Amino acid sequence: MPVAASHEGFDRRVGENFAFFLPIMMASFGVAFLIVWGWGARGAGWWSGGFFSVAGGFAVPVAFQALPTDLWGIVADLFFATGFLLFSQALLDRWRANWILRLRLVIWAGSVALCGFAMMIGHVPLELVSSDFGCFLLIALPLVVARGQMRGWPDRALYAAAVLVALDNLMRGSTVSFTLPSGVSFRDSDYAFLMQALACMFGLFLALSALAACVLDLIARYRHDAHVDPLSGLLNRRGFDEAVARLRRKGGILIACDIDHFKAVNDAHGHATGDRVIVTLGDMLRTLAPPGAVAARFGGEEFLLFLPATDAATAASIAEAVRLHFAEQAASRLGLAQSLTASFGLTTLHRVDPSIHEAIARADSALYEAKEKGRNRVCVRRALAMPAVVPAADGQLRRA
Repeated sequence: MPVAASHEGFDRRVGENFAFFLPIMMASFGVAFLIVWGWGARGAGWWSGGFFSVAGGFAVPVAFQALPTDLWGIVADLFFATGFLLFSQALLDRWRANWILRLRLVIWAGSVALCGFAMMIGHVPLELVSSDFGCFLLIALPLVVARGQMRGWPDRALYAAAVLVALDNLMRGSTVSFTLPSGVSFRDSDYAFLMQALACMFGLFLALSALAACVLDLIARYRHDAHVDPLSGLLNRRGFDEAVARLRRKGGILIACDIDHFKAVNDAHGHATGDRVIVTLGDMLRTLAPPGAVAARFGGEEFLLFLPATDAATAASIAEAVRLHFAEQAASRLGLAQSLTASFGLTTLHRVDPSIHEAIARADSALYEAKEKGRNRVCVRRALAMPAVVPAADGQLRRA
């Protein structure tokens, strides 16, 4: 994407069709990423800085026309090298943050230094090669660690865009002697045309891919926050309802769980300790539940566990295992002298239930029975029985 700016005259370095379009396009993406960064998107700040830096590099020819000086050359080189250093950091922020940061800083400094030396001796091809190869290395290095870190099509699209930008810099730097032959001005050279055209295409692809990845990450985070309880890490009510809605056609068992005498724990040890008790039970549910189970915290000290396509005997054994682990290990794990126990109620999720809430009500009824019988037990009562159904006049099944 970048090209080093030299003392030969920036008005001849960038074609009239790109002199204003390229910096405006890059700066626009800088603003877009800045907005997304303000929303909390990971890595968007690095992308914003990178595109603003590259926009500054492409805007140097315009600045040269207003204030001609050879110093603009090193300014442009610095802008481009910095932009690609930030692109490198943005990519690695997704795949392996701060990987070989010192090496990348050395490449950045070396590229700028070589560009400055080339300007001092008036060697334009060396300046271009130093800039192009420096930028190639900066954006290519993150691609080394990306292969095992990609999480879907946004990462794959971003990877492809970064590959094209890297190859653009590599090929352009490798063919300077052909695209900028001796005696041909930069403005009339193939190098200038390729630099400008490919910067538009590949720069646009990179920006759109990175922006899409950032926005999708942000949406995924909002969705996670909307469906996951921040204390226990289990699903909340909304997340549980949606997860069970996708699985309820398989049938299964619903387990309601409640920590016994939880108010007494809060009163005696404080809410911070109470939170640790909740986290401990949540961890045990997550660990002891079989694959495919859906665990949720419904608020306070109440939890739900849905076991799809599971029979009552298996579900009861799972609930008993959680009960025993909590009763035997929770208090000692948290350093509490008093015992900690939990009560459990089971019910079957029937296909004729209008919604999951009917099953939750039955599980709560079984849980209350466990509480009434002395707590620290698993209660399986009529909640596991299939509700009676009778044919209605319209031929549909109705619960009796």
